[in-house]
Formats: sequence, C-alpha cells, structure tokens
Amino acid sequence: MVELDQTDTDILQLLMDDARRSYTDIGEQVGLSAPSVSNRITQLKELGVINGFTVNIDRSMLATGDDILIEIEAQPGSEEAIVESLSNVDAVECILQAVDMRISAHAYMNDREIQHLFSEILDDQHIQSYEIRKIVNSVWKPQINRSDLAIECIECGKPIHGDGITLETEEQQYYLCCPSCESLFRDRYDELKSGV
Repeated sequence: MVELDQTDTDILQLLMDDARRSYTDIGEQVGLSAPSVSNRITQLKELGVINGFTVNIDRSMLATGDDILIEIEAQPGSEEAIVESLSNVDAVECILQAVDMRISAHAYMNDREIQHLFSEILDDQHIQSYEIRKIVNSVWKPQINRSDLAIECIECGKPIHGDGITLETEEQQYYLCCPSCESLFRDRYDELKSGV
C-alpha cells in the first residue's frame, strides 16, 4: 500500500522525536503490536519516506569550530558547481539551494577553515557575493503534523490514494496514482532509456 495514514504519520513523528524508541513503545502509543510497527517502518523505508536514522549531536559540547551560516549568491549557471563543492566539505552539514541563485550552508568551521574554503575549494569565478554569519542560537524541530501526508505520483504530482501503482526499474521504484500516469511515465522512461 502506498497511501500513508495517520498511524504512519504518528510513527514518523515518534521516530523523529527519538529514533531509538522501541517498536513496543511505539506500538503502545499508536495502538499496534511491535511486529505491526516493524512492518510499517519497513514499508516506510521501502517507499523511501525513511532514508535512515541519525544522531542529533549538541555541537556546543564538542570543539568543532564556530557555528556559521554561509550565504552565497552564485553567478548564473554556477549553482550546481557550488553545491557540489560544498557537499564535499566535511564541516558543512546542510546546504539549501534557492531558485534565485542563492545558496546557504550551515557549517562548523574555524577562521582558518573558512579561509581555506573560499581560497582553495570554491571557485571565486562562480561566486557573485557571499556573507558569513556566526550563529548564536538555532532550533531544529522537524515535525510531521499533517494529516494529509501522502506519497506523490511521479508523473502528475497528485497524492496517491490506496495502493496506487508501483513501477520498478533497474535503478529504483517509482510510484504512480493511476494507469494513465503509468502509461505516460513508461513512454517517457522508454524514450529516455533508448536515447541513452
């Protein structure tokens, strides 16, 4: 089944609050048995809704450099090169690319590392301007409170209700809402594949 229900939303929120929570504990909170919770989580992984489980570290407890926000205005057409360069820097934790050629990155770096980033790693021909700000406080509070949480059809973008259609290729699985979208997607996929 592709459609997500309120129980899936509740499970996701509980995992976001504490990913080490036991299936028994989750089951008690959502009214399911531990094996049912396990099945739901496996399904959410297979759908690609859950990509993995991580640890949220309090960086202020570690000597990892200053907490900074890097804001870059890219030269037209240089956005991808900047994002790729930033993604290869271990100290960069998050990269946000906007539609207006602006790229923001959250990192933990000291002054020497920042200088190295802009003198050795990033190509100044790709950058129109940049600003670096030290962060004094940040709040990270991911939420899934929407009751209309749904997997979107890869072809039309509408929410998939019920089982939908799962199309598996050599590379990955795709989810579609109806036979019409499946047909359109298959045609486009076959064209792209034959063009390669």
